[in-house]
Amino acid sequence: MITAPSRARPAVVTVAVAVWLVVFAGEFVATVVRLVRTVPTDGPWLVVPAAIGVGIGAWFAYGAIRVGRGSARARFWMAVLGAVGFVGVLIPPYDLRTVAGLAGAVAAVLPYLPSARPFFPRTGPRPTRRPREQRVVGWDPDTGEPVRATD
Repeated sequence: MITAPSRARPAVVTVAVAVWLVVFAGEFVATVVRLVRTVPTDGPWLVVPAAIGVGIGAWFAYGAIRVGRGSARARFWMAVLGAVGFVGVLIPPYDLRTVAGLAGAVAAVLPYLPSARPFFPRTGPRPTRRPREQRVVGWDPDTGEPVRATD
């Protein structure tokens, strides 16, 4: 296995990952508390949407950890999540979720600061595909050249 040379993680990336993980942990705790309060009165059917929400939060927490490891693709998707969270901040009512949305938006911007950019690998241009060669149907007996099928 070939490994890339190790590079130090910038502090802004560490802060962004920590902010995301704190936001997701807070959302998890809020979901559990909300579930404990509402299941006795509204019924157990509320567990399904809560489980889906916790699963989505776990998926984004995994994305935050991938950003901490230097994944440029995860950095992009976490920025998309931060933009969606920021749009959600603009919609009332303003409460603790507003603070979580703002924190997520700030964490989404941090990996794009100039000091963090060298940490994420640059992807080069995609290799161009060679045109498909035509199928060889035989060989020329005089020259030994392949005879290709014409479409």
